[in-house]
Amino acid sequence: MLKRNKTIPLLVAMSVLGTFALAGCGKEAAPSESKGEAVNPDAYNNEPATLTIYSYNASVLNDADLEELVTRAIKTKYPNITPKLIPQSATTLDKMVASGEIPDIILSTSYWYYDLLERGLVSDLNSFIKNEKISFSKFEPEAINIVKSFGDKGETFGMPYSIMYNMLIYNKDIFDKFGVPYPKDGMTWDETIELAKRVTRVDQGVQYVGLAIGPPTRLTRQLGLPALDEKGEKAVFQTEGYKRAYSLLEKLYGIPGIVEMNKNYEYSIDFFLKDQRLAMYQFNTAAITARLPQLKQTGKEFNWDVVSLPTFPEQKGYSREPEVQMAAVTPNSNNKKAAYAVLKTMISEEAQKAMNRGSKATVMADPAMKKEYALDTKLYEGKNIQSVFIPKLTKVPRQHKFDIKVYPFLNEAAKKIAYEKKDVNTVLREAEEKANKWIQENK
Repeated sequence: MLKRNKTIPLLVAMSVLGTFALAGCGKEAAPSESKGEAVNPDAYNNEPATLTIYSYNASVLNDADLEELVTRAIKTKYPNITPKLIPQSATTLDKMVASGEIPDIILSTSYWYYDLLERGLVSDLNSFIKNEKISFSKFEPEAINIVKSFGDKGETFGMPYSIMYNMLIYNKDIFDKFGVPYPKDGMTWDETIELAKRVTRVDQGVQYVGLAIGPPTRLTRQLGLPALDEKGEKAVFQTEGYKRAYSLLEKLYGIPGIVEMNKNYEYSIDFFLKDQRLAMYQFNTAAITARLPQLKQTGKEFNWDVVSLPTFPEQKGYSREPEVQMAAVTPNSNNKKAAYAVLKTMISEEAQKAMNRGSKATVMADPAMKKEYALDTKLYEGKNIQSVFIPKLTKVPRQHKFDIKVYPFLNEAAKKIAYEKKDVNTVLREAEEKANKWIQENK
């Protein structure tokens, strides 16, 4: 249940050795019969509990989403646990902290996780992981690296349960209209931009746009570029890697028709799905899978397919680092044992298989499980969805708490290239200066 607290305690800082080498992933540990064996202090004893679960940018929008992720997995094994969703539309992190009305579990993604850390809304799971003999050996290694990156002293501040892979989804009707070959798996970004030129056209007064990459961090993070230095005290935007990424954006924005002056240059998923004037769009599996059903509901279906995320020649064969969906148990939850039981169930092999056949891709590395991704949704029947698993996952860039705070300066730099036609060196220098000024004022 929601616990009312006037203050939020500091994050738990204790590190437990051997966390990631333990055995028994996805299996319940057998009750001990030995008198000499310690009792697991984290064991849930089936007492009635209502668990409040808040979704923070985790694409859990309603009870149906919660059913797919949590409720279905626990209802047979833990009938006395009642999960209750607090949708993001109902409140904010800051409002919860101010009121002291804190949920038991918060679902979020690695991109947004520092927002939870800096507000003291996560707890270290190492003792729970050790006591329950949980192993991450079957998980995608890069997903675990991301989880570990949030703990400066070896803490585990979240339980990974899903990976959002990246894809390039395209509108076949637009390519057919202009007689242009479809995108292919394994393309480079330069090849993709050349293809975008051929489908960025005006037809019967309608402007069609060839490609939307989105925020520049989708490229910089694919190259494994950190936003800040080792200490997290200075921005590092004026590097050859950043210049490479922004030169690609400059090339894209230079295509006549790509930029709608002072109105649009990035474009959204709605421009692809609803307006249907965007030929190619880069996005992640969770978001695309969640939105595709709307096509049938609105009767605006069109021909589309997906290919693997384009890559850089210097990073050929590598996608972005995985954006990992994680579950945090809040420090002052009155229902920690029940929350731990839910987390352990969510990462069991049975629950992962069921979740993976829905809209959320498994966090496990099992190739057979990946082949079943989204099968129950029937959204990808006849589609090239397995292409999203072709590229290797890039190692996570060095992360710091100020990363997402300085990203707006990178977005502004891209905007200046699009609208003001400023050169790459200038916008990156200006962005770095503004980011450093912000860091000095806020650290």
